[in-house]
Amino acid sequence: MFIIFSLPLLFTLPLARANSSSLASCLSDNDLTVEGPENSTWATSTTPFNMRFHYVPNGIVYPTQTSDISKAVKCAVKFGLHVSALSGGHSYSASGYGSRNGALVLNFRDMSQVDYDASDETATIQPGARLGDVALELDKYGRALAHGFEIGGHAGFGGWGFASRIWGLLIDQLVAANIVLPNGTAAIRGAASSFGIISQYIFKTHEAPSSVVRYSLSFSNPDLSADKFTQLLNSYQSWGRTAPKELGMEANVFQGGRVVELGGYYMGSTADFKGIFNSLLRETGPPNDTYVQERSWIAALVEVNGGSPLSTKGQPDTHATFFAKSLVVPTASPLTNSSLSELAKSFAKTKIPSTLSWFIQFELWGGGDSVISSIPTTATAYPHRAHLWTIQFYAYSNTTWPSEGTIFVNGLVSTITDNTKGTKFGAYANYLDPTLTAWREKYYAGNYARLANLQEQIDPNGVFMKAQNIGALDF
Repeated sequence: MFIIFSLPLLFTLPLARANSSSLASCLSDNDLTVEGPENSTWATSTTPFNMRFHYVPNGIVYPTQTSDISKAVKCAVKFGLHVSALSGGHSYSASGYGSRNGALVLNFRDMSQVDYDASDETATIQPGARLGDVALELDKYGRALAHGFEIGGHAGFGGWGFASRIWGLLIDQLVAANIVLPNGTAAIRGAASSFGIISQYIFKTHEAPSSVVRYSLSFSNPDLSADKFTQLLNSYQSWGRTAPKELGMEANVFQGGRVVELGGYYMGSTADFKGIFNSLLRETGPPNDTYVQERSWIAALVEVNGGSPLSTKGQPDTHATFFAKSLVVPTASPLTNSSLSELAKSFAKTKIPSTLSWFIQFELWGGGDSVISSIPTTATAYPHRAHLWTIQFYAYSNTTWPSEGTIFVNGLVSTITDNTKGTKFGAYANYLDPTLTAWREKYYAGNYARLANLQEQIDPNGVFMKAQNIGALDF
Protein backbone atom coordinates (compact mmCIF):
# COMPACT_ATOMS: atom_id res chain seq x y z
CA MET A 1 0.00 0.00 0.00
CA PHE A 2 1.06 3.59 -0.58
CA ILE A 3 0.45 5.32 2.74
CA ILE A 4 0.25 9.06 3.31
CA PHE A 5 -0.35 10.59 6.72
CA SER A 6 -1.59 13.98 7.96
CA LEU A 7 -2.29 15.57 4.59
CA PRO A 8 -2.79 19.33 4.86
CA LEU A 9 -4.87 21.55 2.65
CA LEU A 10 -2.95 22.60 -0.45
CA PHE A 11 -2.67 25.96 -2.12
CA THR A 12 -4.59 26.11 -5.40
CA LEU A 13 -2.65 28.83 -7.17
CA PRO A 14 -2.06 28.44 -10.91
CA LEU A 15 1.59 28.27 -11.86
CA ALA A 16 2.82 31.30 -13.77
CA ARG A 17 6.02 33.16 -14.51
CA ALA A 18 7.54 34.53 -11.31
CA ASN A 19 8.75 38.05 -10.79
CA SER A 20 12.38 37.30 -9.93
CA SER A 21 12.81 40.26 -7.60
CA SER A 22 9.63 39.41 -5.70
CA LEU A 23 10.67 35.78 -5.38
CA ALA A 24 14.14 36.82 -4.24
CA SER A 25 12.61 39.06 -1.62
CA CYS A 26 10.41 36.25 -0.33
CA LEU A 27 13.37 33.88 -0.06
CA SER A 28 15.55 36.55 1.53
CA ASP A 29 12.86 37.52 4.02
CA ASN A 30 12.82 33.88 5.13
CA ASP A 31 16.61 33.92 5.72
CA LEU A 32 17.29 31.27 3.07
CA THR A 33 20.64 30.79 1.37
CA VAL A 34 20.02 31.51 -2.30
CA GLU A 35 22.20 31.39 -5.40
CA GLY A 36 21.39 33.13 -8.67
CA PRO A 37 22.94 34.05 -12.04
CA GLU A 38 24.78 36.96 -10.42
CA ASN A 39 26.89 34.57 -8.33
CA SER A 40 30.31 33.52 -9.64
CA THR A 41 29.53 29.88 -8.84
CA TRP A 42 26.34 29.81 -10.92
CA ALA A 43 27.82 28.05 -13.98
CA THR A 44 29.28 25.29 -11.84
CA SER A 45 26.12 24.92 -9.77
CA THR A 46 23.90 24.56 -12.84
CA THR A 47 26.10 22.03 -14.66
CA PRO A 48 24.34 18.65 -14.42
CA PHE A 49 25.84 15.19 -14.06
CA ASN A 50 24.72 14.33 -17.60
CA MET A 51 25.94 17.16 -19.80
CA ARG A 52 23.58 16.22 -22.63
CA PHE A 53 21.09 18.38 -20.73
CA HIS A 54 21.17 21.91 -19.43
CA TYR A 55 18.27 23.61 -17.66
CA VAL A 56 18.57 27.08 -16.18
CA PRO A 57 16.81 27.45 -12.81
CA ASN A 58 15.18 30.64 -11.59
CA GLY A 59 17.32 30.24 -8.50
CA ILE A 60 18.90 27.64 -6.22
CA VAL A 61 18.09 27.41 -2.51
CA TYR A 62 20.41 25.60 -0.09
CA PRO A 63 18.23 24.43 2.83
CA THR A 64 19.79 23.29 6.10
CA GLN A 65 16.62 22.06 7.84
CA THR A 66 13.07 20.99 7.08
CA SER A 67 11.63 24.43 7.86
CA ASP A 68 13.86 25.91 5.13
CA ILE A 69 12.34 23.52 2.60
CA SER A 70 8.84 24.48 3.67
CA LYS A 71 9.61 28.21 3.41
CA ALA A 72 11.16 27.82 -0.04
CA VAL A 73 8.23 25.77 -1.34
CA LYS A 74 5.73 28.33 -0.04
CA CYS A 75 7.61 31.15 -1.78
CA ALA A 76 7.68 29.17 -5.03
CA VAL A 77 3.96 28.44 -4.86
CA LYS A 78 3.19 32.07 -4.01
CA PHE A 79 5.00 33.26 -7.14
CA GLY A 80 3.95 30.44 -9.44
CA LEU A 81 7.15 28.41 -9.78
CA HIS A 82 7.73 24.71 -10.13
CA VAL A 83 10.00 23.24 -7.45
CA SER A 84 12.62 20.52 -7.88
CA ALA A 85 14.91 18.72 -5.42
CA LEU A 86 18.57 18.22 -6.29
CA SER A 87 19.88 15.53 -3.95
CA GLY A 88 23.05 13.74 -5.00
CA GLY A 89 22.75 15.20 -8.49
CA HIS A 90 23.23 11.96 -10.44
CA SER A 91 19.99 11.99 -12.42
CA TYR A 92 20.46 10.56 -15.90
CA SER A 93 18.22 13.30 -17.32
CA ALA A 94 19.19 16.26 -15.08
CA SER A 95 15.70 16.05 -13.61
CA GLY A 96 16.98 17.58 -10.38
CA TYR A 97 16.92 20.88 -12.26
CA GLY A 98 13.21 20.47 -12.96
CA SER A 99 13.24 19.21 -16.58
CA ARG A 100 12.64 22.78 -17.73
CA ASN A 101 14.06 26.26 -17.41
CA GLY A 102 12.84 28.51 -14.62
CA ALA A 103 12.24 26.07 -11.77
CA LEU A 104 13.23 26.80 -8.18
CA VAL A 105 15.86 24.17 -7.32
CA LEU A 106 16.47 23.01 -3.75
CA ASN A 107 20.06 21.77 -3.55
CA PHE A 108 20.57 19.46 -0.55
CA ARG A 109 24.33 19.93 -0.35
CA ASP A 110 23.95 21.14 3.26
CA MET A 111 21.50 18.42 4.34
CA SER A 112 23.55 15.23 4.38
CA GLN A 113 23.35 14.15 8.03
CA VAL A 114 23.29 10.44 8.95
CA ASP A 115 22.05 9.47 12.43
CA TYR A 116 21.93 5.89 13.71
CA ASP A 117 19.46 4.84 16.42
CA ALA A 118 20.66 1.68 18.17
CA SER A 119 17.32 1.24 19.98
CA ASP A 120 15.53 0.18 16.78
CA GLU A 121 18.52 -0.24 14.44
CA THR A 122 17.31 2.45 12.05
CA ALA A 123 19.20 5.22 10.30
CA THR A 124 17.75 8.68 9.68
CA ILE A 125 19.37 10.07 6.57
CA GLN A 126 18.95 13.44 4.91
CA PRO A 127 18.52 13.55 1.11
CA GLY A 128 21.88 15.13 0.28
CA ALA A 129 23.87 12.21 1.70
CA ARG A 130 26.00 10.27 -0.75
CA LEU A 131 25.84 6.56 -0.13
CA GLY A 132 29.58 6.11 0.19
CA ASP A 133 29.48 8.50 3.13
CA VAL A 134 26.41 6.69 4.48
CA ALA A 135 28.24 3.36 4.33
CA LEU A 136 31.23 4.78 6.21
CA GLU A 137 29.05 6.32 8.93
CA LEU A 138 26.93 3.20 9.46
CA ASP A 139 30.02 1.01 9.51
CA LYS A 140 31.06 2.78 12.73
CA TYR A 141 28.13 0.97 14.34
CA GLY A 142 28.59 -2.31 12.48
CA ARG A 143 25.52 -1.61 10.32
CA ALA A 144 24.87 -1.41 6.59
CA LEU A 145 22.32 -0.85 3.82
CA ALA A 146 21.96 -2.28 0.33
CA HIS A 147 22.48 0.59 -2.08
CA GLY A 148 24.28 2.20 -5.00
CA PHE A 149 24.89 6.00 -5.22
CA GLU A 150 23.15 8.84 -3.34
CA ILE A 151 20.08 8.68 -1.11
CA GLY A 152 17.66 11.09 -2.81
CA GLY A 153 16.70 9.78 -6.23
CA HIS A 154 18.16 6.34 -5.56
CA ALA A 155 15.75 5.58 -2.71
CA GLY A 156 12.79 7.19 -4.45
CA PHE A 157 12.63 4.77 -7.38
CA GLY A 158 14.09 1.48 -6.15
CA GLY A 159 17.78 1.50 -5.30
CA TRP A 160 19.75 -1.63 -6.26
CA GLY A 161 23.14 -2.84 -5.08
CA PHE A 162 24.92 -6.18 -4.79
CA ALA A 163 23.40 -6.74 -1.32
CA SER A 164 19.86 -6.23 -2.62
CA ARG A 165 19.16 -9.89 -3.31
CA ILE A 166 19.61 -10.65 0.41
CA TRP A 167 18.35 -7.35 1.92
CA GLY A 168 16.01 -5.94 -0.73
CA LEU A 169 16.08 -2.73 -2.72
CA LEU A 170 16.79 0.48 -0.82
CA ILE A 171 13.10 1.39 -1.10
CA ASP A 172 12.27 -1.95 0.61
CA GLN A 173 14.40 -0.93 3.59
CA LEU A 174 12.51 2.35 3.97
CA VAL A 175 10.54 2.64 7.20
CA ALA A 176 9.31 6.23 6.86
CA ALA A 177 10.06 9.54 5.19
CA ASN A 178 9.17 13.15 5.86
CA ILE A 179 7.94 15.02 2.81
CA VAL A 180 7.23 18.72 2.40
CA LEU A 181 4.08 19.55 0.44
CA PRO A 182 3.00 22.98 -0.78
CA ASN A 183 1.66 23.78 2.69
CA GLY A 184 2.99 21.23 5.17
CA THR A 185 4.49 17.77 5.66
CA ALA A 186 3.43 14.14 5.46
CA ALA A 187 5.00 10.70 5.26
CA ILE A 188 5.18 8.72 2.05
CA ARG A 189 6.70 5.60 0.56
CA GLY A 190 7.43 5.35 -3.15
CA ALA A 191 7.80 7.63 -6.23
CA ALA A 192 8.79 10.42 -3.88
CA SER A 193 9.66 13.23 -6.29
CA SER A 194 6.16 13.24 -7.76
CA PHE A 195 4.54 14.31 -4.50
CA GLY A 196 6.88 16.67 -2.71
CA ILE A 197 10.35 17.26 -1.31
CA ILE A 198 11.80 14.63 1.02
CA SER A 199 13.55 16.13 4.05
CA GLN A 200 14.69 12.86 5.61
CA TYR A 201 14.43 9.11 5.20
CA ILE A 202 14.36 6.47 7.94
CA PHE A 203 15.75 3.08 6.93
CA LYS A 204 16.02 -0.19 8.75
CA THR A 205 19.68 -1.23 8.76
CA HIS A 206 21.37 -4.61 8.66
CA GLU A 207 24.30 -6.10 10.46
CA ALA A 208 27.35 -5.40 8.31
CA PRO A 209 29.12 -8.64 7.39
CA SER A 210 32.58 -9.05 8.86
CA SER A 211 33.77 -9.90 5.37
CA VAL A 212 32.48 -10.72 1.90
CA VAL A 213 33.95 -12.61 -1.03
CA ARG A 214 34.75 -10.33 -3.96
CA TYR A 215 34.95 -12.14 -7.26
CA SER A 216 35.13 -11.60 -11.00
CA LEU A 217 35.37 -13.93 -13.97
CA SER A 218 36.58 -12.35 -17.20
CA PHE A 219 35.75 -13.95 -20.55
CA SER A 220 37.49 -12.70 -23.69
CA ASN A 221 35.78 -12.71 -27.06
CA PRO A 222 38.28 -10.96 -29.36
CA ASP A 223 36.63 -12.17 -32.57
CA LEU A 224 33.18 -10.97 -31.43
CA SER A 225 31.81 -14.47 -31.85
CA ALA A 226 28.03 -14.32 -31.55
CA ASP A 227 27.91 -18.00 -30.62
CA LYS A 228 30.40 -17.59 -27.78
CA PHE A 229 28.60 -14.52 -26.43
CA THR A 230 25.21 -16.23 -26.62
CA GLN A 231 26.44 -19.36 -24.85
CA LEU A 232 27.99 -17.36 -22.01
CA LEU A 233 25.03 -15.03 -21.41
CA ASN A 234 22.56 -17.88 -21.72
CA SER A 235 24.56 -19.89 -19.16
CA TYR A 236 24.54 -16.92 -16.79
CA GLN A 237 20.82 -16.43 -17.32
CA SER A 238 20.01 -20.10 -16.71
CA TRP A 239 22.29 -20.41 -13.67
CA GLY A 240 21.03 -17.16 -12.18
CA ARG A 241 17.47 -18.47 -11.95
CA THR A 242 18.50 -20.55 -8.90
CA ALA A 243 21.36 -18.43 -7.52
CA PRO A 244 21.35 -18.08 -3.71
CA LYS A 245 20.25 -14.72 -2.34
CA GLU A 246 23.64 -14.19 -0.67
CA LEU A 247 25.18 -13.67 -4.11
CA GLY A 248 25.24 -10.21 -5.71
CA MET A 249 26.10 -10.41 -9.39
CA GLU A 250 26.13 -8.68 -12.76
CA ALA A 251 27.61 -9.28 -16.19
CA ASN A 252 29.45 -6.30 -17.68
CA VAL A 253 29.94 -6.22 -21.43
CA PHE A 254 32.62 -3.74 -22.52
CA GLN A 255 35.59 -3.12 -24.83
CA GLY A 256 33.24 -3.14 -27.78
CA GLY A 257 31.78 -6.48 -26.73
CA ARG A 258 35.15 -8.23 -26.62
CA VAL A 259 35.06 -8.76 -22.84
CA VAL A 260 32.31 -10.04 -20.58
CA GLU A 261 33.00 -9.91 -16.86
CA LEU A 262 30.80 -11.70 -14.33
CA GLY A 263 31.37 -10.18 -10.92
CA GLY A 264 30.04 -8.95 -7.62
CA TYR A 265 30.33 -10.20 -4.08
CA TYR A 266 29.12 -13.12 -1.98
CA MET A 267 27.86 -12.39 1.53
CA GLY A 268 29.04 -15.58 3.17
CA SER A 269 32.17 -17.63 3.82
CA THR A 270 34.88 -18.43 1.32
CA ALA A 271 34.23 -22.12 1.93
CA ASP A 272 30.55 -21.78 1.00
CA PHE A 273 31.39 -19.64 -2.01
CA LYS A 274 33.67 -22.33 -3.43
CA GLY A 275 30.79 -24.67 -4.14
CA ILE A 276 28.70 -21.88 -5.69
CA PHE A 277 31.64 -20.73 -7.77
CA ASN A 278 32.30 -24.23 -9.11
CA SER A 279 28.66 -24.72 -10.06
CA LEU A 280 28.76 -21.45 -12.02
CA LEU A 281 31.93 -22.53 -13.85
CA ARG A 282 30.28 -25.78 -14.87
CA GLU A 283 27.72 -23.67 -16.73
CA THR A 284 29.95 -20.97 -18.21
CA GLY A 285 33.15 -22.89 -18.86
CA PRO A 286 36.57 -21.64 -17.75
CA PRO A 287 37.18 -17.85 -17.78
CA ASN A 288 40.32 -16.20 -19.14
CA ASP A 289 40.96 -14.45 -15.83
CA THR A 290 39.66 -15.03 -12.32
CA TYR A 291 39.71 -12.88 -9.20
CA VAL A 292 38.49 -14.18 -5.83
CA GLN A 293 39.42 -12.44 -2.58
CA GLU A 294 37.88 -12.15 0.86
CA ARG A 295 37.45 -8.49 1.71
CA SER A 296 36.07 -6.43 4.57
CA TRP A 297 32.65 -4.89 3.93
CA ILE A 298 34.08 -1.41 3.33
CA ALA A 299 36.98 -2.71 1.20
CA ALA A 300 34.48 -4.56 -0.99
CA LEU A 301 32.41 -1.41 -1.45
CA VAL A 302 35.55 0.48 -2.45
CA GLU A 303 36.34 -2.15 -5.08
CA VAL A 304 32.79 -2.03 -6.42
CA ASN A 305 33.22 1.75 -6.58
CA GLY A 306 36.08 1.23 -9.02
CA GLY A 307 38.70 1.68 -6.33
CA SER A 308 37.67 5.27 -5.61
CA PRO A 309 37.33 6.33 -1.95
CA LEU A 310 33.81 6.14 -0.53
CA SER A 311 34.03 9.53 1.13
CA THR A 312 32.86 12.40 -1.06
CA LYS A 313 33.61 15.12 1.47
CA GLY A 314 35.35 18.01 -0.28
CA GLN A 315 35.32 16.20 -3.63
CA PRO A 316 34.08 18.01 -6.75
CA ASP A 317 31.06 16.70 -8.61
CA THR A 318 31.71 14.51 -11.63
CA HIS A 319 30.15 15.00 -15.05
CA ALA A 320 29.72 12.93 -18.18
CA THR A 321 27.98 13.09 -21.55
CA PHE A 322 25.90 9.96 -22.03
CA PHE A 323 22.66 8.27 -23.02
CA ALA A 324 21.23 5.22 -21.26
CA LYS A 325 18.24 2.92 -21.48
CA SER A 326 17.07 -0.08 -19.49
CA LEU A 327 15.11 -3.28 -19.87
CA VAL A 328 13.60 -5.31 -17.04
CA VAL A 329 13.45 -8.98 -18.05
CA PRO A 330 10.72 -11.17 -16.50
CA THR A 331 11.89 -14.45 -15.00
CA ALA A 332 9.09 -16.25 -16.85
CA SER A 333 10.26 -14.86 -20.23
CA PRO A 334 14.06 -15.19 -20.42
CA LEU A 335 16.00 -13.73 -23.31
CA THR A 336 16.06 -15.99 -26.33
CA ASN A 337 19.19 -17.27 -28.03
CA SER A 338 18.25 -15.27 -31.12
CA SER A 339 18.00 -12.02 -29.15
CA LEU A 340 21.41 -12.57 -27.54
CA SER A 341 22.94 -13.58 -30.86
CA GLU A 342 21.57 -10.54 -32.67
CA LEU A 343 22.82 -8.32 -29.86
CA ALA A 344 26.32 -9.74 -30.26
CA LYS A 345 26.21 -9.33 -34.04
CA SER A 346 25.31 -5.68 -33.63
CA PHE A 347 28.60 -5.10 -31.75
CA ALA A 348 30.54 -5.98 -34.88
CA LYS A 349 28.39 -4.54 -37.62
CA THR A 350 27.42 -1.16 -36.14
CA LYS A 351 29.84 1.69 -36.84
CA ILE A 352 30.02 4.35 -34.16
CA PRO A 353 32.14 7.51 -33.76
CA SER A 354 35.59 7.03 -32.26
CA THR A 355 34.60 9.44 -29.46
CA LEU A 356 31.89 7.04 -28.27
CA SER A 357 32.35 4.22 -25.74
CA TRP A 358 29.73 1.94 -24.27
CA PHE A 359 28.91 -0.88 -21.88
CA ILE A 360 25.96 -3.12 -21.06
CA GLN A 361 25.21 -4.42 -17.56
CA PHE A 362 23.06 -7.49 -17.00
CA GLU A 363 22.21 -7.11 -13.31
CA LEU A 364 20.89 -10.13 -11.41
CA TRP A 365 17.92 -8.92 -9.36
CA GLY A 366 15.71 -12.00 -9.10
CA GLY A 367 16.33 -15.72 -9.21
CA GLY A 368 16.54 -18.25 -6.40
CA ASP A 369 15.35 -16.88 -3.07
CA SER A 370 16.05 -13.21 -3.88
CA VAL A 371 14.40 -10.90 -1.35
CA ILE A 372 13.60 -8.46 -4.16
CA SER A 373 11.22 -11.03 -5.62
CA SER A 374 9.57 -11.74 -2.28
CA ILE A 375 8.13 -8.22 -1.92
CA PRO A 376 4.53 -7.79 -3.17
CA THR A 377 4.20 -5.82 -6.40
CA THR A 378 1.97 -3.24 -4.71
CA ALA A 379 4.11 -2.77 -1.57
CA THR A 380 6.07 0.14 -3.05
CA ALA A 381 6.01 2.19 -6.24
CA TYR A 382 8.55 -0.20 -7.80
CA PRO A 383 6.48 -2.96 -9.46
CA HIS A 384 8.88 -5.42 -11.14
CA ARG A 385 9.19 -8.16 -8.56
CA ALA A 386 8.89 -11.23 -10.79
CA HIS A 387 11.90 -10.48 -12.95
CA LEU A 388 15.40 -11.87 -13.29
CA TRP A 389 17.54 -9.16 -14.85
CA THR A 390 17.66 -5.42 -15.14
CA ILE A 391 19.76 -4.55 -18.18
CA GLN A 392 21.40 -1.14 -18.52
CA PHE A 393 22.60 0.06 -21.93
CA TYR A 394 24.99 2.99 -21.53
CA ALA A 395 27.03 4.94 -24.10
CA TYR A 396 29.19 7.95 -23.31
CA SER A 397 31.17 10.46 -25.32
CA ASN A 398 34.39 12.31 -24.58
CA THR A 399 33.10 15.28 -26.57
CA THR A 400 29.70 16.69 -27.53
CA TRP A 401 27.02 14.06 -27.88
CA PRO A 402 26.78 12.57 -31.39
CA SER A 403 23.36 11.68 -32.77
CA GLU A 404 24.84 8.33 -33.80
CA GLY A 405 25.15 7.51 -30.09
CA THR A 406 21.40 7.71 -29.55
CA ILE A 407 20.75 5.59 -32.62
CA PHE A 408 23.31 3.02 -31.45
CA VAL A 409 21.86 2.60 -27.94
CA ASN A 410 18.30 2.41 -29.26
CA GLY A 411 19.52 -0.22 -31.72
CA LEU A 412 21.03 -2.35 -28.96
CA VAL A 413 17.70 -2.38 -27.13
CA SER A 414 15.80 -3.16 -30.31
CA THR A 415 17.94 -6.22 -31.06
CA ILE A 416 16.57 -7.73 -27.85
CA THR A 417 12.96 -6.56 -27.97
CA ASP A 418 12.57 -7.36 -31.69
CA ASN A 419 13.81 -10.91 -31.15
CA THR A 420 11.89 -11.68 -27.95
CA LYS A 421 8.34 -11.39 -29.20
CA GLY A 422 5.52 -11.55 -26.70
CA THR A 423 7.65 -10.54 -23.72
CA LYS A 424 6.41 -7.57 -21.71
CA PHE A 425 9.61 -5.76 -20.75
CA GLY A 426 9.69 -3.15 -18.02
CA ALA A 427 12.17 -0.34 -17.38
CA TYR A 428 13.92 1.05 -14.29
CA ALA A 429 13.25 4.68 -13.37
CA ASN A 430 16.70 5.20 -11.82
CA TYR A 431 18.12 4.63 -15.32
CA LEU A 432 15.75 7.32 -16.48
CA ASP A 433 15.36 7.75 -20.23
CA PRO A 434 13.44 10.92 -21.15
CA THR A 435 12.86 9.56 -24.68
CA LEU A 436 11.13 6.39 -23.44
CA THR A 437 7.68 5.77 -24.86
CA ALA A 438 5.00 4.13 -22.70
CA TRP A 439 7.11 5.05 -19.67
CA ARG A 440 4.16 4.96 -17.27
CA GLU A 441 3.60 1.26 -17.88
CA LYS A 442 7.28 0.38 -18.14
CA TYR A 443 8.36 2.14 -14.95
CA TYR A 444 5.29 1.60 -12.75
CA ALA A 445 3.09 -1.06 -14.44
CA GLY A 446 -0.15 -1.64 -12.49
CA ASN A 447 0.87 0.79 -9.74
CA TYR A 448 0.65 3.86 -11.95
CA ALA A 449 -3.11 4.48 -11.71
CA ARG A 450 -3.06 4.57 -7.90
CA LEU A 451 0.02 6.76 -7.88
CA ALA A 452 -1.57 9.16 -10.36
CA ASN A 453 -4.68 9.38 -8.17
CA LEU A 454 -2.52 10.28 -5.17
CA GLN A 455 -0.63 12.86 -7.17
CA GLU A 456 -3.86 14.55 -8.19
CA GLN A 457 -4.93 14.78 -4.55
CA ILE A 458 -1.62 15.95 -3.14
CA ASP A 459 -0.28 18.25 -5.87
CA PRO A 460 -3.20 19.12 -8.16
CA ASN A 461 -1.40 22.12 -9.65
CA GLY A 462 1.82 20.27 -10.44
CA VAL A 463 4.14 22.29 -8.22
CA PHE A 464 6.58 19.37 -8.25
CA MET A 465 5.91 18.30 -11.83
CA LYS A 466 8.79 17.36 -14.12
CA ALA A 467 9.38 14.99 -17.02
CA GLN A 468 8.21 11.42 -16.28
CA ASN A 469 6.96 12.26 -12.82
CA ILE A 470 3.66 10.70 -11.82
CA GLY A 471 0.89 12.64 -13.55
CA ALA A 472 3.21 14.24 -16.10
CA LEU A 473 2.32 14.67 -19.73
CA ASP A 474 4.96 13.72 -22.26
CA PHE A 475 7.42 16.64 -22.29
